[in-house]
Order: sequence, then C-alpha cells, then structure tokens
Amino acid sequence: MVPIITRLSGVTFKDAQENINKFGGPGLCAYDLVREPDNPHDPNAIKVLLFYDIFLGYVPKNIADVLAPLMDEGRNFEAEFYRLNKSPMHKNVGLTVRIVEV
Repeated sequence: MVPIITRLSGVTFKDAQENINKFGGPGLCAYDLVREPDNPHDPNAIKVLLFYDIFLGYVPKNIADVLAPLMDEGRNFEAEFYRLNKSPMHKNVGLTVRIVEV
C-alpha cells in the first residue's frame, strides 16, 4: 500500500491540543494507530496515539473506512510525523501524518 499523507481529525477532543503541542514534532519515530471498533460515532474509528497512551487525534473517516478492515485482517500500519499545522490566526493546532504499512 502506498503511503497516505493526511491531517488528523478530532484534534480538539480530549487532551489532543496539549499533546500535539508537546509531542507533535519531528524526532519521534512513529505514532501508533489503534482500532476503536466500539466508538459510538464510527465503528471504523482509528485513534492516533503516542506510546499507545497519549491521544493525538483520529485518522479521518474516509481513510479509516479503508484502513480499518485491513487492520482487522491483521495488517499493521503506523503514522509518522509529517507536519505541524499552526497558524498565527488560530489558537488550535493540528497534525499531518504519513501513514505507512509496517
């Protein structure tokens, strides 16, 4: 599968803003993609975590709809830092990642 470059969604949920500001930068090897099949909003939801614990956001729905079945079949993916999305006009930050199969 070719790498997918995408902005994370859900970056204003939980403590994602604080975590992205603290950990969303170059130098980290990879972020974990963790299936969340019990998510009441989307059974294909995939969380993006650091160290399987620190919440950064979600894989966008259109991409999760493709990746979730592959992950459920046993294929493994991870997200790599690509870009921190910051604007002087907005207080919220975002994170763009590169999703690769490992």
